[in-house]
Amino acid sequence: MPDSQYSLVVAMLTAGGLVGALSASYFSDRYGRRQTLLGTNGLLGLGSLIMSFAVSPNGLMLGRFIAGIGGGVVTVVVPAYIAECVPKASRGFFGTLNQLAIVFGILVAQAVSMIWSTPTTWRYILALGVILSVVQWCLLPWCVESPRRLFSLPDKGRQRAKEALLRLRGVSEDAVEEEMNTWRREQSQEEDTLLRPASVNVYQFLTQSRYRYPLCLLLLLQLTQQLSGINGVICYSTSIMSTVFPESSDKITLFISIINLGMTLVSAYLMDNAGRRTLFLISCGLMAGMSVLLGWSIHNGHELTSAGAIIAFVASFAVGLGAIPFLMIPEIVETSAVSSAASVALGVNMMTNFTVSAGFLWLKESMEKGHVFYVFAAFLAVLGCIAFWILPETKGRSVEEVIQSKWSIYASDYQPIHSSPHQSA
Repeated sequence: MPDSQYSLVVAMLTAGGLVGALSASYFSDRYGRRQTLLGTNGLLGLGSLIMSFAVSPNGLMLGRFIAGIGGGVVTVVVPAYIAECVPKASRGFFGTLNQLAIVFGILVAQAVSMIWSTPTTWRYILALGVILSVVQWCLLPWCVESPRRLFSLPDKGRQRAKEALLRLRGVSEDAVEEEMNTWRREQSQEEDTLLRPASVNVYQFLTQSRYRYPLCLLLLLQLTQQLSGINGVICYSTSIMSTVFPESSDKITLFISIINLGMTLVSAYLMDNAGRRTLFLISCGLMAGMSVLLGWSIHNGHELTSAGAIIAFVASFAVGLGAIPFLMIPEIVETSAVSSAASVALGVNMMTNFTVSAGFLWLKESMEKGHVFYVFAAFLAVLGCIAFWILPETKGRSVEEVIQSKWSIYASDYQPIHSSPHQSA
């Protein structure tokens, strides 16, 4: 297969993902989070099946495009679904578990490919996608619909939300009623001050002034993740690490994924302790420093230092920038707009990813050896400074509290909405 055709096959997954991301909000709001995920399994399974039996590059392209649509929908819906199901105090931990599952899946795929990447067995790798889709199809009916989404529906929505919460929490009916009363107070005050609509489509989210500030925050999060240069560093890692460890060159990518998995585990613990904002800023700072070190070491031929900088760079990414950009979406955007916000966020993420991936090799060749990583360091420094001034800490705060505080950086900047006048006196 020519390089140009191979690049097109690879790019079809991103193209499908963009289509899935932009359409996810419609299906998620219309049919619910769980039903949307159930339907998406059909796309993921069909795409994997077509690729497994493909006899030409065109078949691979079609399969990757269909699977990409499913992947785009899943990437938008799952973070919101998790955030709307778990208690406020545990959002960070469970949200990071989503990123952990993604990293673990990549690790397993790489390990399997080391065994089955042969002319006679490569189709087995793709067929695994069909099996996973069937397994998820069987398990999802046992899951509940998002209680926060049900709570926002008219008629019997609140009764259905109560039933879902009873299954999720495993606590008494009084405890569930207390949690729902908190939602009622928050929603009542939000509706009084913001006139919250029942649902918000992508066009409304992009054009209405009330969403301008959270849109800016989403753009900041997504652009920082992709302009950090993570894909460029991973792309460069094989050539650098194979120089340092020539006898283990075939295992380098697997080793990088293991580092990513381990640090994502650390991130899951820290997310509800250190906070999102703190981890985001630390991640930006460490990655900027490692980018400078990587550029300097490559330029001066210090392969061992370059290898250490790559490992530290990936570890720093996993601690913050890996999970936070999607974890924070349902924490800074109201429930009625979160699906559209996630669609916009993933669309921006994918387009930036494509731009960086397409331009990386050109920049690398047109600049002095290693200097392309100084560009990524500059992006991280500038965007990190902007985040320092505007990115709110959402740990332990409901989305209604964050919005009513006008996205203030810390919770202490405003009076909690559940406080009574006697408590504030």
